Amino acid sequence: MSDEQLLLLLNNLFDNVDGVRSAAIVSKEGLIVHSILEEGIIDLNLAAMTATILSVSERVLMELKSGLLDVCILQGEDGNFAVMEAGNELILALCLDLDSRMDTCFIEMRKTSDAIKNMF
Repeated sequence: MSDEQLLLLLNNLFDNVDGVRSAAIVSKEGLIVHSILEEGIIDLNLAAMTATILSVSERVLMELKSGLLDVCILQGEDGNFAVMEAGNELILALCLDLDSRMDTCFIEMRKTSDAIKNMF
């Protein structure tokens, strides 16, 4: 997959989901693949934390016998962070405004995740 294709997918998230502040595609090893980040976010830190969040969330669900992870959401007082698998090796992460519609976010994240899966 080319950088242009990844950039297009990330830009589509900004276009289709109101309130996206940052978007990233990272590897499960915690490395940045492609990102559009707001000022002040360090891409390597975000990638490493995203991979850790996904791994721990999957482990919790496994321990609780609650099935496979769909989406992990961190809800803060000033915004949300959503993480979703995008194939066997990649993760999609979004930073959102607090008033962003999460239903629209999930739909668009699933579309983007599926597109990434089909390209790899």
